[in-house]
Amino acid sequence: MTNTKRTIAINSSPLLENVLAPLSGFYKNSNTVEIRMVYPGAVTMDRRGRGKKSLNAPDLSIARIETICKALSNLHGHKFDIETHPKLSCVLPGGHRFECLLGSSVQSGISLAIRCKHPFTPTWEQIGVEGIIKDYLLDAINCEQNIIISGGTNTGKTTLLNMLLATIPANRRIIAIEDTPELHIEKFWDGVGLLAERETSGQTGMLNYRQLYDHLMRATPDHPIFGEISTLNAFAALAVLNAGMTGFMCTIHAGSPHQAIHRKFDQNIAWAGETMPRVPEFLCELVDVVVQIKRAPNGWRRITDIFEPKNDRFVFQDGKEV
Repeated sequence: MTNTKRTIAINSSPLLENVLAPLSGFYKNSNTVEIRMVYPGAVTMDRRGRGKKSLNAPDLSIARIETICKALSNLHGHKFDIETHPKLSCVLPGGHRFECLLGSSVQSGISLAIRCKHPFTPTWEQIGVEGIIKDYLLDAINCEQNIIISGGTNTGKTTLLNMLLATIPANRRIIAIEDTPELHIEKFWDGVGLLAERETSGQTGMLNYRQLYDHLMRATPDHPIFGEISTLNAFAALAVLNAGMTGFMCTIHAGSPHQAIHRKFDQNIAWAGETMPRVPEFLCELVDVVVQIKRAPNGWRRITDIFEPKNDRFVFQDGKEV
């Protein structure tokens, strides 16, 4: 409830709108996928179907961005100070992800990125699949196969996961676990969304991923859905798979299906201080399909590969049916 109230307050705050105005003019366009700043006074815009270009932004000085960060940190209850806490990660009105680092850790003084979350659902053709390959993916969902969506940063992994969720009947028992609410589960009247704490202080009033795993195991999901796999949840996601669950889906940062299976889970588990041997071997046994999605230079996202770890074979590779 706290998060909901805070979102409403942020969206309806004229003061925040005024503070954000020099920046929001760039990210409010519905075709904008991401904006970035690496120098004061200049914004790089990445728009769907157009690629990226640099624009002058004389009002966006370091001082102005610092003011924006302070306002956002106060509203979200985070710490921000250019001398002692120079990095801020939060969500803007509209659900856009805001990431900013100022100060001496950046050669140019600023590194800012906003991933826009404008409502957009591409067609299957727009993401590079149709016919037999589209039917293959829909059949994998219908058969409750375990699916990993793999891709680099901002390649449309969550958008694709939401497209797959939209094909599942509304009466299915969806249980989604994420730390930032991005999955579209509203239509599932027997489903529920669980939110994990992002901090490790244990003082947020929220449960961590391991605790939510215990709840999920007792709540009888037809489809256990994780958001993005990270150091916080890789161990819990693997535990769900290892418990014999079906209909599992998640996204992960990886450059290829091979990396998704053989490196990234291992890396996230190790960085979290956990230990589990033979992780890739388990994944090859438990994951039915890895879908690789990549971003094209013009800003569009495309499915490039579909791999079956259990069978060690591609059904779709480099954008072509195998």
